[in-house]
Amino acid sequence: MSGINPLYMSISFRIAMMDACPSLLAHYQQILVLSENMLLMARQSEWDTLVYIEEKYVHAVAKISELNASQENSLPVVIQDKIALMLRQLLKNETEVNELLQARLNQLRDLIGQSNRQQTVNSTYHKFSDHASMLPGEIKK
Repeated sequence: MSGINPLYMSISFRIAMMDACPSLLAHYQQILVLSENMLLMARQSEWDTLVYIEEKYVHAVAKISELNASQENSLPVVIQDKIALMLRQLLKNETEVNELLQARLNQLRDLIGQSNRQQTVNSTYHKFSDHASMLPGEIKK
């Protein structure tokens, strides 16, 4: 080690960091794009597509965890700032997606409640009919 120039070590360290940072930054950007697509799908009530994108999002987040775990040294401040900005946007997107999902859940809960009430009404009318019809208000001949 004593024959290696410290300046060379410093330069090689910076080159290694530059190689690692774009990859890490690119993965954060990929996650942000997926997050924005999820938000768009939630706004458009495209729930099946949202689930499909969310699967890709989860895999990308897992990859980020691996990249962060393998990151031996701290990132340059410029990269940290870019990542922090993306994380804030990710949290904002996630909050809105969760709000839209909660609204959808409430709609589905209301529909299930209406369906249950309709089944109860149909069952009640069925008990009083001649079993030929389950529709209320039909005239029996």
